[in-house]
Amino acid sequence: MILLASAALAVVLAAAAWLVFVGLVCAVRPDLALAQLGRMGGSWAIQIGEHALRAAAGAALILRADYSKAPEIFAIGGWFVLLSSLAILILPRAWHHAYSRYWAQKIPPVAVRIMAIPTFAAAGWLAYAAF
Repeated sequence: MILLASAALAVVLAAAAWLVFVGLVCAVRPDLALAQLGRMGGSWAIQIGEHALRAAAGAALILRADYSKAPEIFAIGGWFVLLSSLAILILPRAWHHAYSRYWAQKIPPVAVRIMAIPTFAAAGWLAYAAF
């Protein structure tokens, strides 16, 4: 079980690193962040890739929960991420793509820059709490 928890830790830390990257893109290139948001669900390859990685992060949170500083938050958050990814995969892909395009057109770039701050905070907390 400790090997599985260690592998889950690696995946959780990779997810935290991804959040840092996303935060940097949001802070430096909000136009690019919005363009990428608008592509979510744009093809089956994007849809599967996006949600396979997201589901893996959710599963890692669940597996790492008992070893973390916030076991309940990790477990609940992990199940939410995992199950919501599965739900999005079951629904018509066009719905997901339309939803992402809608928000990519509605969110102003300045709001994307501001959202970089809680994204960095979430990444830091996730990495810290994983141990």
